[in-house]
Amino acid sequence: MFTILMVQLFSSPEEKVIFVQAPIQYHYSNQEPTMDEFIADFGIDIEDVNQASTTIIPVKTTQNISDQYKEQKLNSVASSLDRFQIERQLLVTDYLIEEKVTRVDQLESESLIELNSKISSLFKSHVLDQMQAPPHVYAFFTSTSPLKKIETALMEQAKYHVPASITLAQAALETGYGKRVIGNNYFGVKDKSRKTNPITTTEYYTKDEFKRNKGIIVSSQKVKRNGKVLYKCVVKDSFAEYKSPWESFRAHSLFLNKQKRYAPLFTQGRDYASWADMIGSTKYGGVGYATSPLYGELLKKIIKRYHLDLLDY
Repeated sequence: MFTILMVQLFSSPEEKVIFVQAPIQYHYSNQEPTMDEFIADFGIDIEDVNQASTTIIPVKTTQNISDQYKEQKLNSVASSLDRFQIERQLLVTDYLIEEKVTRVDQLESESLIELNSKISSLFKSHVLDQMQAPPHVYAFFTSTSPLKKIETALMEQAKYHVPASITLAQAALETGYGKRVIGNNYFGVKDKSRKTNPITTTEYYTKDEFKRNKGIIVSSQKVKRNGKVLYKCVVKDSFAEYKSPWESFRAHSLFLNKQKRYAPLFTQGRDYASWADMIGSTKYGGVGYATSPLYGELLKKIIKRYHLDLLDY
């Protein structure tokens, strides 16, 4: 992936100077092209060769022949996954250049919504449509009612820096791919005021946690998980309710952003595996979003199975 720092337009849209930050890493089948390959791929010339060794490299588009070359490049791609990644990045780049900004969160809201819609459509056609996903899983990710989940996750990623893969995997895991959504709550967020009607769920407690939560425990049994003795408890607990699914997704982003204990998550960039490992139980070094010792592993399995990490950019 390359970072566009500034775009300078000349007499026509075809004449642009694009300032990019080196090193440029653009993935083709997990290979990083050289600068020469990058230049050849996108029909650009180094504007000032004396600056080519610096971290900021100005490059100039020569002609609009790049569109033809891009199409040839896309047609030569064997994998639909690779095609999605290339088309997604070309889309993002076009929008950044058009609005003369360097990051997607700087795009106008209307443009960002439009971009997310196009990326979502690409992901459906190039990734999900090529898989043999169970019908309920496919419907969960692609249904536009009551919420366009992929587009919403992409928007939350742009605005609040939570990887789209994590948002979607958590929503899938917490609701059983949409089979159990109560009060429009897609992320298992608790109601600390306990004003909502209690719902039966499962928690894994240490001995001290078991004692502190006796008032909500219905039944329990001792289990051993990853070398630790825990209490697997059926509990009746209160969960937050929202007016709409969108409010649940936004509340999830704010929940992670505003609580100090989740701050370490945002040092992981777009590394979904690190996010998944860190978001889990405090008993295993996580920040404690969930009590299950398997939470992080389950998130990673969902992300890997459905290639949700391709949405993280």
